[in-house]
Amino acid sequence: MKFRSDIHNISLLSKVAGTLSIVGKIGWLQLTPQTLQLRVLSATESSQSQLWATISLPAIFTDPKISSAHNNIINLEVPLDTLHRSLKSAGASYTSASIKLTKKEGIPRLSIVITTETAASMNHARIVQDIPVRVLSPQAVAHLTKPVVPKPGCAVILPALNQLKGITERYVRMVGVNGRIVVEGNNSGVLRMKLDAEAVKVESEWRGLMNPVVGEDGGMEWEDDDDNNDEEGNEESTQEKEKLSKVMVDSRDWAKVVRVSAAGKRVIAWLCNNHSLVVYVFLDEEGDNLATINYYVSSMVV
Repeated sequence: MKFRSDIHNISLLSKVAGTLSIVGKIGWLQLTPQTLQLRVLSATESSQSQLWATISLPAIFTDPKISSAHNNIINLEVPLDTLHRSLKSAGASYTSASIKLTKKEGIPRLSIVITTETAASMNHARIVQDIPVRVLSPQAVAHLTKPVVPKPGCAVILPALNQLKGITERYVRMVGVNGRIVVEGNNSGVLRMKLDAEAVKVESEWRGLMNPVVGEDGGMEWEDDDDNNDEEGNEESTQEKEKLSKVMVDSRDWAKVVRVSAAGKRVIAWLCNNHSLVVYVFLDEEGDNLATINYYVSSMVV
């Protein structure tokens, strides 16, 4: 099993590791000849969530070498905070960086080597960061699959994320860490946030948002919907577009969704009515699929 590569976009890899560390401390890193994927699973008493990032290897690595006995796929358990701090140590002054899978004192490690240059002296400093990891067998990760959800009733591009973040913070303060937030949306560009609390009734609404085609992005798997198969290709009526899809999520989960979304350049929310919320985050400036994050959160009973 071998992995080594130069890193030409360490800031993107650092952003992904830091964003996923918002949700969990330990992540599953999968390397294939085409992509790097990082995934975090989380569960509370009221909901389950899954967060996964997918990055095309050319977007971050130069001439990567990946080989293993399992179709050249490598699976590792990694501490996300440590990975993020190691990548972040490059700062803005680094001139080169590389990464490789190695073993020291019998422990598998991701070794990151960063070369920096000081402007004053033009001297080069070499920083070596060794991150302990655990190699996972294909059997150990067989259960780590993307969730299959009902086809969303609504897909909407989220409003300005700095505004959404400020409103969410106020909501969480009002309802507390164990509160519930209802998110509603439709295919007429409407998105609503509501507090679900006995003592507080607050609602925020946005109109004129964009509605992308449901499921056109993100590589998600949708459950077959036999009731709607005959209607494919037919334009939605005004009444259908106005119909609201809703999910209820733990206030802590929604706050994490908003924090993760803030890493993106464009964010699509898919609302699977009374089932789940799936957020699709484009990380790159062009808004293509070279670097993306999906965040799945199951809905509480509305």
